[in-house]
Amino acid sequence: MPDSLTLRVVGVTDGDTFTAAGSGGDTITVRVWGIDAPESSQPYGNAATKVARELIGGELVRVYVQDTGPYGRHIARVQATHDGEEVGLAQSLAISGLAWHSRRYDTSKALMQHEKQARDEGVNVWSQANPTPPWDHRDAKGETDSLEVIGDGIGAARKGYRWARWLGQLFS
Repeated sequence: MPDSLTLRVVGVTDGDTFTAAGSGGDTITVRVWGIDAPESSQPYGNAATKVARELIGGELVRVYVQDTGPYGRHIARVQATHDGEEVGLAQSLAISGLAWHSRRYDTSKALMQHEKQARDEGVNVWSQANPTPPWDHRDAKGETDSLEVIGDGIGAARKGYRWARWLGQLFS
């Protein structure tokens, strides 16, 4: 697997999930590694989505796939070139108080520090007395999150095969 893929963002679902297309038009869903942004139904969820759209919407991004989640989303570090500078989407959302560093997946000390800085400054979600983390919000709504175990191993294998086949087509 290549170190990174360069893809065009064709849709931003929310602050930490988007759809990207390769040169052949095939699309993948990407979940941003290291963060969990507020859900759209939460305070600041729409703001997180808006920032993600401003940073990467319609742009070419460099995607460093770290893993594939149980729903077929590719968990990846995401870099965009914005005004001539490399911008990490996770870092931008965390430092602006629009995402928690991930508590359920590995994350980086830098993301933890960005969240702490935003928390200390009381910006966005941290301006609330007791903000509800997105994973608690999903649990309260009865929604499953990305840690749910897939019962169908064949389905997971097929998703992995489709990913490998898509990569092969992208680079052939």
